[in-house]
Amino acid sequence: MKSWAALHNKYDNMYKFDNHELPTLQPWINASPGKKIRHQFVRNPYYHRIDSRGVQLPYIDTVEMEIVTAGLVAAKSNAGEADLQARGLDFRDIPILRKGEKDNSGYKTYLWGNGAASQIAIYPNLNTQDPVWRDILRDVRVRRALSLAINRRAINRTLYFNLAKPGAMTVLEQSELFDPALRDAWAQFDPEQANRLLDEAGLTEKDGYGIRYLPDGRLMELIVETAGERQEVENALQIIADDWRDVGVKLIMRPLDRDILRNRVFSGSSMASAWFGWDNGLPQSYTSPVYLAPTDQVFLSWPKWGQYYQTGGSAGEPPDMAPAQQLLSLLQDWNMAATKAERIAAWRAMLQIHAEQVYAIGVVAAAPQPVVVSKRLRNVPEQAIWAWDPGAHFGIYRPDEFFFEDGLD
Repeated sequence: MKSWAALHNKYDNMYKFDNHELPTLQPWINASPGKKIRHQFVRNPYYHRIDSRGVQLPYIDTVEMEIVTAGLVAAKSNAGEADLQARGLDFRDIPILRKGEKDNSGYKTYLWGNGAASQIAIYPNLNTQDPVWRDILRDVRVRRALSLAINRRAINRTLYFNLAKPGAMTVLEQSELFDPALRDAWAQFDPEQANRLLDEAGLTEKDGYGIRYLPDGRLMELIVETAGERQEVENALQIIADDWRDVGVKLIMRPLDRDILRNRVFSGSSMASAWFGWDNGLPQSYTSPVYLAPTDQVFLSWPKWGQYYQTGGSAGEPPDMAPAQQLLSLLQDWNMAATKAERIAAWRAMLQIHAEQVYAIGVVAAAPQPVVVSKRLRNVPEQAIWAWDPGAHFGIYRPDEFFFEDGLD
């Protein structure tokens, strides 16, 4: 490692939970050091929680996790090889999982709500290294046009059987901050207005196939990179590619490994990327809106601005667009707010800026998340929210209280 700090961080990364010698307050302890295909976690004998009868939790002694390729998760779940599974399962897997319930009958498939602000979102990289594309993507008319050119209802109908919510990326209905006008902002399917906005942005010249030219003479070929982990993303991008072609923009999809994708975005090598929307689509007034401001390079539209904030100005680039600067100011307003009304006002102003500026192009939200649960496993809620933040996926539902009950149908 390059320094003692990097070495320390390697061994105390509680997020990865990969050091079996690291003390923990978690219900289970990693008993499988090193990189393995199958990991085993055993009960923590010093775990601090007990149930109402005084029995120390967790109820389950051992948790096994097997690493498989993404394409095998649904198949192995369908075959009854998972007692609890949601990660790696998508909406498109529901039919085969339902069929497996009848053939196997050893599990049930629950449909949880999805807590991400958008099931699929496209992030134009405002910090891309390409100077021409940087200017193009920083033009709000272009971002609005790209959003208006997407037929979200067709995507919802084709990929989600009309069970998702088409619209721009914003908070979900369960949040007290939800405003339906923000979900509709620049999200109606309007190719004519999209064409007008692109013309107003100066992108009027086209080749014989109708693809627009950039100011430097290149064709307007926008490469959208993905992590290659979700088939629904690639299917949606194929539909969007046809929509964008109708307004003179050629979408080129490039699947990559997740780490490679992030590194390319962070370095500015990527023009645009596709990912989930904000992890927390269910904020309340007391939830920090820090992820709406350029404070973290993980927000794929402004990696350099986020890096600048995270490093105190020693790396990255300072935000040089007024709306982004205003987001930082509003974040400070929220931090200094003394009342709920002041916090809500800051939140609503930040959400309004995102809706107007289209920093991320939301496609659909709230598609059901399939959760495979063994019929023997108890205390797993049938109705719940699947979200990394808030909730840590299963974590908020206290998996230390899950237990197996044999001899039950």
